[in-house]
Amino acid sequence: MLKIVFIFIISITLLSCNKENGQDTRQETTKKDLTEEESDTNLTTEEIFSSSLVQEIADIDDIDLQIFLEEQFYPAASKSSKVTIDRISSSVYLISYDESGTMKNFFIQKFYNAVNDEFIFEKTETQTDAVKQFMK
Repeated sequence: MLKIVFIFIISITLLSCNKENGQDTRQETTKKDLTEEESDTNLTTEEIFSSSLVQEIADIDDIDLQIFLEEQFYPAASKSSKVTIDRISSSVYLISYDESGTMKNFFIQKFYNAVNDEFIFEKTETQTDAVKQFMK
C-alpha cells in the first residue's frame, strides 16, 4: 500500500512539472512573436517594400540592394498593384512592376567599387520580363 501511495505522489509531481514547462514554453513563444511584430511595426513603408522583395521574394539577405530599391524604385513602384524581383545571377536582378497598366521591367546590376570599397548598382530599363527571358 505504501508503494502505491509513493508511486501516486511521484506521478502527480511529474505531471505538475510537465504542465508548468508547457506554460513557460507557450509564454516564451508569445513573447518572441510579440517582439517580431513590434520590430515589423517600426519599419517604414519603404523598408517594408524592400525587405518584402529582397527577403521574401528573392530569398536573399542584401541590405545594399534593399537600400537601392527603397531609393530608386519605391517612389514609382509604391503605387503598383504588382511588384516582383527575380534573381538572375549573384549580381543581376530583374525587377518588374505595373505602372498604369503597363509592366515596367528593369535590370539591376551590382558592382563592387574597389576605389571606394563599396557596392554600387546600375539600373537599365528593358522590354523583356522573366517569362519572355526564360520561358522560350
